[in-house]
Amino acid sequence: MKAMPRYEVRYDENGEWIEISELEFMNGLYKLHRRVAPAIKEMINGKELRTPDAFYRLKWQFKNPRMPKMDPKHASTV
Repeated sequence: MKAMPRYEVRYDENGEWIEISELEFMNGLYKLHRRVAPAIKEMINGKELRTPDAFYRLKWQFKNPRMPKMDPKHASTV
């Protein structure tokens, strides 16, 4: 059985990451982007997604050896 992806959000630069449901993530993303697949693809490759209200990222259940080390200040802007 495959595990469902988990998403995390933080609402400011210094805030803590909070786990959110897929529905909350998709709802927030769809409000800004009508096509969510390209944004999710970037997240799978290890990028954080920045919106005017929050930062989103995938929460990895296990270490992903393919995911590059990211600068914590790096994020894609939607």
